[in-house]
Amino acid sequence: MAKTTLKTGTTSGEAQYVKFVENIVVKLTENASMFSDMDPTLADLQQALTAFKKAQADAAYRDKRLVVIKNQALDALKLVVYHISLFVERKAKGDAAVILSAGFNPSRVGSATLEAPPKPKNFSVEVQANLSGVAMLNVNNWRSVLIYQFEYRKKNSGDEWQRVMSSKSKVSITGLDPIQEYEFRVAYIGRNPTMTYSDIVSSYVF
Repeated sequence: MAKTTLKTGTTSGEAQYVKFVENIVVKLTENASMFSDMDPTLADLQQALTAFKKAQADAAYRDKRLVVIKNQALDALKLVVYHISLFVERKAKGDAAVILSAGFNPSRVGSATLEAPPKPKNFSVEVQANLSGVAMLNVNNWRSVLIYQFEYRKKNSGDEWQRVMSSKSKVSITGLDPIQEYEFRVAYIGRNPTMTYSDIVSSYVF
């Protein structure tokens, strides 16, 4: 049975990824009746794509702040595409033609079972006295990862976990309350929807 893949073609890079997403938009528009109950919606995808293109243009002169904003917009776009791919896979039920109708590339029929993400290892949190309200998180790479899901909350607060999605294995969390102890964890998100979190790491934030 065929499954959706996130292969963008023979080359990689931001330009190729934009073309990949633009083709998904075209195909989903052409075959809207097949995917009328899609979540995220086609409008969500178009909005994320437009936001990334704008951020990409703004960052053309390599301003560091604008480059960070561009990378965040790319992560947000990849997350929308990932969730749409899961919806299409459920809708297709192994039919490669349906997958192609949504603009995705199907896997080879008879390919191996998708590997479940392992428990992340060597997850670390670093804080610095000269960076108020900032925690830098880092974890080992996983070869099949699509995106990293970092989470945090105040320790012993009972609050919901806050999420930060990143295409990289390290990320800086900003806007934290100084002189507070936080809990942090991370999970790999891959083609297999199973998620296993790392051990929780606690740290005070300056």
